[in-house]
Amino acid sequence: HRLRELGVAHPEQEMEQRASRSLQLFRRRLLELVASRDWEAAIFAQNVILEALEFAVFHSHAQTADPITREVLLGIIKDERRHIGFGENELGRRLASSPHIRARLGQTRKELDHLILDALEETTKNIGMPRDEQERLGRTYLESVERLGFS
Repeated sequence: HRLRELGVAHPEQEMEQRASRSLQLFRRRLLELVASRDWEAAIFAQNVILEALEFAVFHSHAQTADPITREVLLGIIKDERRHIGFGENELGRRLASSPHIRARLGQTRKELDHLILDALEETTKNIGMPRDEQERLGRTYLESVERLGFS
């Protein structure tokens, strides 16, 4: 909807052309989780997996960005922290009353981790980021998810 407001005539087509194959697969799987009403897995995919990667990438970029871009990125990072916090809090409450959910979330992570890491690799390769920086971002993402207790 927002893309149409910005003048993009065919947003779905535009996303298919511009997004990495892995990110498109991640998006499809996330929409399947939402459609199947698997609330915990959908929150986990969006607010833990995807947001943890976004946090790592934006935080890294802010370290070397010009002052104006850095200011914008710091606002985005703050927003990413809120999203991750929502996911962590919501899942924490649900896990407290239904610990069996953890196994399902572990399976969701196994299914989606490689898609997120592949999307990171595809994107960083396209922008010419050095391999060691891409690997560092991947490790930061993995550490973030593990720190939340979903390893």
